[in-house]
Amino acid sequence: MDKVFVTGINGLLGTNLAFMLIEQGFYVTALIRRKSNFVKPELKNLRLVEGDLSDLNKIIDEVKGCRYVVHTAANTSQGLLKLKDYHQTNVQGTENIIKACIQNNIEKLIYIGSANTYGYGSLADPGNECKPIKAPFTKSLYAISKKQAQDIIDKETARLNITTISPTFMLGAYDTKPSSGKIILYALNKRFVFYPSGGKNFVHVADVAKAIIKAFALKQSGEKYILANENLSYKEFYKKMVFINSQKTVLIRIPDYLLLAIGLIGDLFRILKFKTNISFVNARILIINNYYNNKKAKQDLGINFSSVDKAIYDSLNFYNNTL
Repeated sequence: MDKVFVTGINGLLGTNLAFMLIEQGFYVTALIRRKSNFVKPELKNLRLVEGDLSDLNKIIDEVKGCRYVVHTAANTSQGLLKLKDYHQTNVQGTENIIKACIQNNIEKLIYIGSANTYGYGSLADPGNECKPIKAPFTKSLYAISKKQAQDIIDKETARLNITTISPTFMLGAYDTKPSSGKIILYALNKRFVFYPSGGKNFVHVADVAKAIIKAFALKQSGEKYILANENLSYKEFYKKMVFINSQKTVLIRIPDYLLLAIGLIGDLFRILKFKTNISFVNARILIINNYYNNKKAKQDLGINFSSVDKAIYDSLNFYNNTL
């Protein structure tokens, strides 16, 4: 039985990946801050290890005997005030994982990046793995930290077999924190929903998990894949959600100028050292068409992507049965 070491197992991707790995006959060892944070801590062929990415010696010990490592853990908060606040988890944590993999002669490291470290595009010309990061993500502290980690990964591909999987906006069941599921909860059973003018790419988390497992077999180090599926405006997304959940909801567009003004107010609070997700950069992100394609992932990994309707349905089913 092949053993896999997974970080970030209590996140949306980490949870779905762990279930899929175990279903396919792998044994999973996972790093987690508290075992009680995981939705099914007594799952067969799963061993939870309490710790964090700063403990290099523990990671080296726990990676020993594993064939594969999947590094999904990241600080994805949009409310941190300084770039250095992301460094320990997103950059130093990635360096520690690399060191542990090299010391233990790991066969394959799968690094989970962010699609936003690549240049997005339009519906006619969506972003891909060859396009460099572009504004407003060049000013996003989270995106910058992930780009720094990606640069470290890229430098180590000569010493270690690494594949980067960079998902777009993931949806699906078991988003217990929640993370991206907040977009569902924001509108769930609401009479009125205010939406921004932009759009983004959505992908089912199960498809990302499938891609990770398929990437175990890739022999060439350094390959990068954006895991993207459907490009939708926020209005289109919420129309789908409202229909699938049979809600009577009125959708109201937020004018760009109002959203940007709110972002500036958020920046003022951040200057005063108040942690908030509201910022001018995040407001700008909401009014762009943040679109990508999945041609490379389809071609090399053979992924048959699930519809966004299925991803929305699975998210709704999870929250409707747990709230």
